Amino acid sequence: MQSNKSLTTVYILSILLFVFFSLYAYFFNVKDYINDSIIAIFLISLVYFLKKHINLYNYSFILLILGIISHLSGVFGFYSSSPLPIQYDHFTHFLGLFAVSIMFFNFLKRFFSENKANNFLIIIIILLASLGVGSLIEETEFLGFLKFGTGEGLLKFGGLGDTSLNEGILRDIDIIGGGWINTMWDLTYNSLGALFGIIFMYLVYLYKKDDQKSKTL
Repeated sequence: MQSNKSLTTVYILSILLFVFFSLYAYFFNVKDYINDSIIAIFLISLVYFLKKHINLYNYSFILLILGIISHLSGVFGFYSSSPLPIQYDHFTHFLGLFAVSIMFFNFLKRFFSENKANNFLIIIIILLASLGVGSLIEETEFLGFLKFGTGEGLLKFGGLGDTSLNEGILRDIDIIGGGWINTMWDLTYNSLGALFGIIFMYLVYLYKKDDQKSKTL
């Protein structure tokens, strides 16, 4: 885990960024992102105050913040007009779960051993835990849709984020299962992000392990 001072600096800067997003959403009348900014402040604060228990590193904390920022940047209209060569929604889900899987990896890597079967089981647990977070996000979006309908942000469906269709059409499509397309693409990119994060971290783990062995010889 990094020093408390460096983590605190990252935490304070992230809060300031999230406040900026909420103010931008207010003044440019994209007010659904105010709710998302408040949720972001709560989540990042929870992670920060649990830093000693979850073995939080500076780089993993920054990656998580970047994942949240990528979603909040939808306030600039990126979901409807992606600045990337892929759909912006795919990018946010990939980056978010990439960051989440790295955090779970750092939390559970203490249980790795020389037993490959044991390590494989831990990797499966990391993957399932990461995908659980992704599924929880989808559940939150679904419950938000049931309560608030369509619009921008995490708690609504459609608008400029997921599709340009209006609420009436979306509800008609949902009857025949059309809403599954968006959900399954989200879950697919969640899975890809988690897998890439785990593979990357395990390769780093093996490299450091071999490096330590060579130094002791």
